[in-house]
Amino acid sequence: MTDLIDDGDGDPIVFLHGAGVDNAMWAPQQAHFRSTHRVIIPNLPGHGGVPAVDSVEQMAKDVRGRLGALGLRRYALVGLSLGGMVALEMAGRWGDEVSHLAMIETVPTVTGSMAARWGIKACLLPLLCVPPRWMARLPGRHLGAETSEAATYLKETLPRLSAAQNHALLSLATDYDGRRHLGALAMPCAVMVGEKNVRIHARAAALADAIPGCRHVVLPGAGHIANLDAPEAINAALHELLSVRSDHV
Repeated sequence: MTDLIDDGDGDPIVFLHGAGVDNAMWAPQQAHFRSTHRVIIPNLPGHGGVPAVDSVEQMAKDVRGRLGALGLRRYALVGLSLGGMVALEMAGRWGDEVSHLAMIETVPTVTGSMAARWGIKACLLPLLCVPPRWMARLPGRHLGAETSEAATYLKETLPRLSAAQNHALLSLATDYDGRRHLGALAMPCAVMVGEKNVRIHARAAALADAIPGCRHVVLPGAGHIANLDAPEAINAALHELLSVRSDHV
């Protein structure tokens, strides 16, 4: 496993994975887009060999720094779950560098209530005693996978994570609130949600409504690991987004 995939030629498109997995989750998109785009897929901080940080904001700064080291000054951003939060933070802070933004299975904040946030973080504490390799024994659908491909990937990847790492990642995602950025996003945007993950449908629709001109895409048959559950639908939706001219600077 490499901590940064750089493949293909053309306009850059950057893919950011979710919590507890790695950049290999984007293999279907890498294979599809490498012939038309320069595909960049970093591991997020706290994954693979990339040192951990304490917040989504610091993750965004780290990813931007690594893209800058590659000479990238403008790129499309695609993020899933935690990766979508990081993508939102990057687009909100350095919007002139982001040509297009796609957030898949992402919410801008887990909760808007401080009391609820602390309650969720208290509920996360027992995870310090639950190794992710135990979680990997659960049926795929309990992990957010609707297909055997997605389930196999999760069951192979999650055991590489320690309980402490898993808790830290879920905790920093719970702390994040990117709602302040939504109304100012000027690049073409899309919010995509898996058809089967009904628990976030309303929040995904609200996220799309809060962004000027944002597309809202429901991915047939997909769960939380939507890019592996429905790769063709994701690829088609991304092509449609990327076809929209981006004039903002």
